[in-house]
Amino acid sequence: MQEKRKDLDVFLNPRSVAIIGATERPGSWGSFIMEGILSRPFRGKIYPVNRRTEKVYGIPSYGDVREIPGKVDLVVVVTPEQSVKDAVRASGEKRARGVVIITAGFGEVSSSGSEKQDELSQIARSFNMNILGPNVSGVFNLEADFNPSGSPVNHLVSTPLAAVCQGGYAFYDLLASGFYRGMGVGKFIHTGNECDLTANDFLEFFGEQPDVKGILMYMETFRNGSNFLEIARKVAKDKPIVLYKGGKTNNSARAASSHTGALSGIRGVHEGVLKQIGIVNAPTMELLLPLGHAVVERPPMKGRRVAIVTMGGSWGVALSDSLEAHGLVVPEFGTGLQKRLRGLGMPARASTKNPIDIGASGLFWDADRMVEIGREVIFSGEADGLILHGVGRPGRIGQSPPPERESFLDAQKQTILGFAALEEAAKIPVLIGTRYSPWQSQAIHEVTGLGVRTYNRVEEIAQVLSCLCWYWQRH
Repeated sequence: MQEKRKDLDVFLNPRSVAIIGATERPGSWGSFIMEGILSRPFRGKIYPVNRRTEKVYGIPSYGDVREIPGKVDLVVVVTPEQSVKDAVRASGEKRARGVVIITAGFGEVSSSGSEKQDELSQIARSFNMNILGPNVSGVFNLEADFNPSGSPVNHLVSTPLAAVCQGGYAFYDLLASGFYRGMGVGKFIHTGNECDLTANDFLEFFGEQPDVKGILMYMETFRNGSNFLEIARKVAKDKPIVLYKGGKTNNSARAASSHTGALSGIRGVHEGVLKQIGIVNAPTMELLLPLGHAVVERPPMKGRRVAIVTMGGSWGVALSDSLEAHGLVVPEFGTGLQKRLRGLGMPARASTKNPIDIGASGLFWDADRMVEIGREVIFSGEADGLILHGVGRPGRIGQSPPPERESFLDAQKQTILGFAALEEAAKIPVLIGTRYSPWQSQAIHEVTGLGVRTYNRVEEIAQVLSCLCWYWQRH
């Protein structure tokens, strides 16, 4: 274990990488990995290995990794299953520090495949070399512009979050959708079948990296549950861990077994134990990114009271239901606060009790007064968290004169930015809820580009605030 941990950095920061099985053939993993590496300005040396061609994407190719004249830090193997063992041995003889095996067809398929995995691990140990995989989709490190993965990452957002996943492509999908909300991870490791290095190793590794502020994990099995708990307990003292555990039911456990060879029902770790040591349990896979960003970026939520400012009364009702279902409360404001809100020009038909319903008042055209309402609430001492919901609307302005349309869009944008600034001023979480994506709403597009996170679902907002409340009371 100790020897492995010394060299995990090679999987994210190599000075040179060889790709055994590199090719330009469309639709092949050899081309995916090459295209991924070349999609960013990686500063290290790139060595394609393919005896059938002289060049791959214009880069000189070698017939054997041992023929490469320079030092090779990392080898990525994308050859057919029957030639993987020879590729690993050749990598060891080249004195590579690590090998990423993309190739599938091992322990996730059969017991004989598991035996082949064991052989790979034995070969690696004989050369004091580490293996990631087999059956992985790759890794990436956006800060190092290193992307030997099956997914282009030019559209992704680099953040101080790192991800360790036993499954790969589903997480790429989450990252692609997260991009439009300014969410992502800076470092990603897919551990696959874990014949050598495991998720535990990379959890410990990321726990020690000062530039990593939070760790996301997708787990289908805990291959060494006691070791995981020991590492997680230590890491969770200093930085958040947000984990989604797949394979909770018999059917999903069977799917996990055929996916990565995971034994979900065996060596399991109960969710209650994870909570005891301070790990955030993501109830769904889709919540990994929102919860991860929340616990890393948001100020502490010190109580359960939530204030709501909404552009429609029905959203206030839905938010209240969902918040209370997750253990939070939406208390009625005191008479003093309600009187001060009326003093800010809120008409009699607009509710000031909590939720505050702005929908029928027309105040959403006045960003300054909207932000003053938020300021009055957040500094009142009557709320531990604040939600602004219903902003970003592009509707009912399409046929308006351009000046009027621009005025409306600017008011929406300034209201959102003003509420976001209140979070920093008051050190209280402020969440922006909208039903519109950045490509539907110019205001949402612009504030997202300025680093403001927005939330599209009522349930997600409630989950995030509930998570913040639990996490900061626990820590």
